[in-house]
Amino acid sequence: MADDTQLIAIDQVKIGMFIKLDLSWFEHSFPMNSFKIMNEKQIDELKALKLKHIRYIPAKSDLVPAARPTSPAPAEKPLSEAEKIKVYDSVLEAKKARFEKLKQQREDIARAEEKFVQAANVVRNINKLIFAKPKETIEEASKLVDSIAEVFLSENDTVMHLIQQTAGSEELYFHTLNVSVLAMMLAYEMKCNEAQIKSVGMAGLFHDLGKVNVPDAILTKTTPLTKPEQNFFELHPQYGVEVGQKAGMPKVVLEVIAHHHEFVDGSGYPQQLKGEAIRMPTRIVTIANVYDNLCNHTDPKQSLTPHEALSIMYAKRRAQFDPAIMATLVKSLGVYPPGTLVRLSNEAIGLVMNVNVGKPLRPRVLVYDSDIPKDDAIILDLADESTELSIAASIRPGLLPREIFDYLNPRKRVNYYFDSQSKNAQTKPASQKS
Repeated sequence: MADDTQLIAIDQVKIGMFIKLDLSWFEHSFPMNSFKIMNEKQIDELKALKLKHIRYIPAKSDLVPAARPTSPAPAEKPLSEAEKIKVYDSVLEAKKARFEKLKQQREDIARAEEKFVQAANVVRNINKLIFAKPKETIEEASKLVDSIAEVFLSENDTVMHLIQQTAGSEELYFHTLNVSVLAMMLAYEMKCNEAQIKSVGMAGLFHDLGKVNVPDAILTKTTPLTKPEQNFFELHPQYGVEVGQKAGMPKVVLEVIAHHHEFVDGSGYPQQLKGEAIRMPTRIVTIANVYDNLCNHTDPKQSLTPHEALSIMYAKRRAQFDPAIMATLVKSLGVYPPGTLVRLSNEAIGLVMNVNVGKPLRPRVLVYDSDIPKDDAIILDLADESTELSIAASIRPGLLPREIFDYLNPRKRVNYYFDSQSKNAQTKPASQKS
C-alpha cells in the first residue's frame, strides 16, 4: 500500500475523500475498488458493508478527515442474521447485475469487431478486383454500403465502437472503410436521405482509388515527400477518375474522387476550388478523410489522438471545412472520440471504447485498475444514470506510466465500426475507423 494511504474509521468518511476498499471487486456494489466519495448515498453503502476502517488517500482527496471524536461513538446495534443476509443479497445482486452488463458490453465489442473484419475483407476484394471485374466489384461495394446504412436508418440507437488493432499492414483498406463509415454517419446526422447517405458511402469507399497508380514508395514514405513526389501523389484524384470512369461508377462518386482534396477556402488541390464549387458529398468525404489521416498518419509517430485531431481541425483548420459538417463531426464523435485516453472525475485513467451518437459526452470507458486483471478490465458506461462519474480531461499516451499504457493498450491505429441496438436494450455495437 502506498505511503500516502491512511487507515481511518468508517465514521470519519466524508464527501470528497478518495478511498480504497480492501475487498475483492465481487464483495461490494461499487464500479471500482478505488474512487472519490461523491454523495451521501455512497457513504451509506460503505457503512452497509460493516467495515470498521477504510483506506483513505489524502493526495487524491478534496478534504481531510475530521478529527477523531474525544468520546467514543455509541456502539452500533449488531445486525440480525436476517439483516446480514439482506445486506449480502443486496451486494450480490448489484454485483451480478454489473457482471451481466460487462458481459453484454464485451459481446457487443466482439460483434462489432467481427463485422469490421468482414467489412475490411470486402474492401480488400473491392480494391483487388476493380480492374478485372468492375461490375461485380461495384455490386459488392453497394451491398456493403447498404448493410452499413441500415445501422443509421434503423429506428435504433447508433453506437461507435473502438476496434481492436488488426494484425497486418492493410492501412489503405482500413482508411477507405473508415472514411466511408464516418462519411455515412455525417450524412445521416445532417438529415440526408437514404440515397444520399449511400452515395456518400460509395464515394468514401472509392475516394482513394487513384492511389493504385501511385508507387508504394511514395504512399508509405514516412519522411516529407520531395516536390516531384508530391506532384506525383497529387495526381491520384485524376487517376481515380480515369479508373472509375472505366468501371462505370456513378457521377457523384467520380466527383468525390476528383475533389476530395479540395477545401472550401481554396487551399486544396488539384483545382483550388472554393465554396459552392465543391458540392456537399465531396465536403462530407473530405472532412472524414482529413480526420482519419490525422489519426492514422503514414508515420505512426505523427499520428494524433482522436481528441487532438478534432481539436486541430476545429481550432486551426476550420476555414478549410464546411462549418455545418465540421460541427456535426464534433457533435457526433464527442469531445472524446473512441481511442481517447482520459482521466475520470474520480482520478481513474481509462480509454474511451465507444460513443453513443446521441450522448457523445457520456461514452463507455475501459478503466485501469491494478487490482483487476487486464483481460477482466472494467468498462464503465458513463451514460448510465446510476454513475456520477464524468470525464475530467484527455491524456496524451506518452504521459502514461508504462504499466497503465500496457494495460489500456492505446491503438497505433484507430479503427471504428458502427452498429445499433434496440433503444430498449442497454448496449449497442458499433464503429470503425481507419
